Amino acid sequence: MKDSKLIAVTSLVLLAVLAVTPARGHDTGPEFIESFDTMLDIEEGGGLSIRHVIDVHPHGDEIRRGLFFEPPEDVGPLSDFAASLDGEPITPEFDDGAVIVASAEPLPTHRTHRFTLRYRAGSPWWLESSGTARLRWDPIVAQFELAWRDASLRIAWPENAARPELPQVGTVDGNTWTRTFRGPLHGDAADAPAGPVELRVAASTLQPQALRQWGSDWPWRALLVAGVLVLLGFLHGAWRAVGRDPDPGMISLRQTPPDGLSPASTRFVDRMGFDETAFVAALVSLRVKQVIALSIDEDEETLRLERRRTSSSSLSPGERALLDSLFDGHDAVELGAGDERASHAAEALKKKLGEEHRGRHFIVNAFHRNWGIALGLMLTAVSIVALIVQARDALTPDPWAVGLGITGLLAGVVAPLIYFELFKAPTRAGTTAKGQIAGLKRYFEEANTPVTDAAHFVKLLPYAVALDCEPAWRDRFEGDDESGVDRETADVVAWYREFQRRHESAGAIIPIIAGATAASSATASAGGGASAGGV
Repeated sequence: MKDSKLIAVTSLVLLAVLAVTPARGHDTGPEFIESFDTMLDIEEGGGLSIRHVIDVHPHGDEIRRGLFFEPPEDVGPLSDFAASLDGEPITPEFDDGAVIVASAEPLPTHRTHRFTLRYRAGSPWWLESSGTARLRWDPIVAQFELAWRDASLRIAWPENAARPELPQVGTVDGNTWTRTFRGPLHGDAADAPAGPVELRVAASTLQPQALRQWGSDWPWRALLVAGVLVLLGFLHGAWRAVGRDPDPGMISLRQTPPDGLSPASTRFVDRMGFDETAFVAALVSLRVKQVIALSIDEDEETLRLERRRTSSSSLSPGERALLDSLFDGHDAVELGAGDERASHAAEALKKKLGEEHRGRHFIVNAFHRNWGIALGLMLTAVSIVALIVQARDALTPDPWAVGLGITGLLAGVVAPLIYFELFKAPTRAGTTAKGQIAGLKRYFEEANTPVTDAAHFVKLLPYAVALDCEPAWRDRFEGDDESGVDRETADVVAWYREFQRRHESAGAIIPIIAGATAASSATASAGGGASAGGV
């Protein structure tokens, strides 16, 4: 009787010890991956649905919130990622080609957690020269340095599909092939490192979109390269055909203004376009002709103009348009930042200069300009689409397509803008005028003899402003003796010397005009509208 009781008590104690010992081992053992099971389901047509079921045993050391690993690249672009932790949805994250499945908070330790990750490969098959298609899968569990116990890979294909050519190692059950792996936690019984698994099918049994081949990742590359080459080839070829300025030939010094050109016209023809300096050259010309008085206030932010004469037969059409728009019934005006009067006057001068000289002295080649812009817009659109497509592939974007997409985007925007100006070309009359302008500019900059004739200096002063040669022209003037100078010339010389003393050069007007026209234009526009591990 006593022996029976002793045996019963001993059995209970042993059972208690056996029950407690595993629990302690579970609480204090190493953290590890309990199992890493992968299921590959081949869809009708060849697409691949992928599911990983991962059981982990964290201790808060390497596995704190979850895991990260790199999905195989051989199965092509991946999409439709979804994940869960212990049955609750979580959002997978991506970092430099790796996918992260992790909780927002640290995982409770000393217990098993299950992560599930699903995604899809739309083009997992490589087309081979023999007419077969190959699917290659590298077991992900081999990436981990963490200890792991078991892993499996299961591949299933549609029941009505022909059986693929399968690896020799593994078991087949109906339309499913399975292979299991024993990890380092099995000690000496662990399997050798798992290598890639391949299977093959007849390519004719798959949909075209499920197949890839050498060069199948290149359509975007080829399209973008072709787009950039076509755009740049057209722009450069068209510029060589219609936009290049002819050889000016021998440039001789010229001491008189270009034939039939006012200072503003000289600037307009030389640059084949309008800017604030043309506006300022016209103002200086009006001052030299005694039509206006011109001064800058002490803070150098406002330009004050007073009308002296109601008309002058010596005014060019552009100067007359500028004068009428500036004063418009007033005897004096002040131009400062945001003054619409300056903007309207600039538009009036620009319009009149265009009517006088565009087509006569130069052409803009609008046909080639418009085609360049259209091709640039098309390349920009293709580049944006290519970048969007690559951005949607979070794990395996094509770096060549991304780089070419950025190149195409920049080329589509920048190149047409550059050639927009280069397409301007002088006519025969324009070539003659530009030769005279170059001769005058050379006279301003290269002649070493002092200028003592005040009338000559005053006459060419607006042209020096127009051609950015005012400092050189000013420094050559030595007209100290003004006894023989007429009253109007003496008045202009006195005004210019005082202006130079206060502001150094007439170029001080340019920032004021630029601020006035830019600010008012802006106001008008605004009014309109790692390999793998724990984490």
